[in-house]
Amino acid sequence: MAFVKIKDRKRLAFPETGMSSDIPLSSPERVIDAITRGILTGRYVPGQKLIEADLTQALGVSRGPVREALKRLDAEGVVTLTPHRGAYIRLLTRREVLDLEIVLESLTALIARLAAEAVADDTSGERKRLMQEWLNFLTSSRTSTPELFERRRQFYDLLIEVGKNTQLESVMPTKRVHLIRLQTQQFFGPDDIEKRLAEYVAIANAVIVGNPQAAERAMRRHMKRNIETTMAMPDGAFAPD
Repeated sequence: MAFVKIKDRKRLAFPETGMSSDIPLSSPERVIDAITRGILTGRYVPGQKLIEADLTQALGVSRGPVREALKRLDAEGVVTLTPHRGAYIRLLTRREVLDLEIVLESLTALIARLAAEAVADDTSGERKRLMQEWLNFLTSSRTSTPELFERRRQFYDLLIEVGKNTQLESVMPTKRVHLIRLQTQQFFGPDDIEKRLAEYVAIANAVIVGNPQAAERAMRRHMKRNIETTMAMPDGAFAPD
């Protein structure tokens, strides 16, 4: 099952986990894209070492682009580069996760509000239809923890596209959000999944009816519970502070 984003810039696929490959990538960008795909799919996990030789062979690029890509990912807080040790997928501390979630509360609330405003203003009904399709897909399928996190990623992608703001995609710290998911998903049980599903449904419904205030409130409730969950997780879920 696949949905095409409104501007047709990327393919938003359900339930696939791939990123867009429609745009030709330079060598460093190809490496960044491959590592990001690996994080999304769980191939790369926090604390895992990235071997330059493996990346060059798998992607058909030289060491120069690989090193440039790793430097960029290090600057983004996704990879840790250590002299004489190499590159590792970043393992975030509890403080780093909490700080990021605090930022995400305001950012995602804005994303939800703008999406609801755009739905309310859209006389064609196309944005409402896309949101309803995602909601139908969410509620009609069996959901495990990895599937839930993939659908959440798709949800935020769709909210950003529906909201029409050209800058939101660039300011959303997507890669670090993926790291949080990888670090924490093993600590979610069936009750947590059900609560999250209910929260996503509430956010989506508010957007679908074009109620910006309700969409923002629902998103803030969801993000505040994420913060509470992070506070309650064991120390083993995080890097030492």
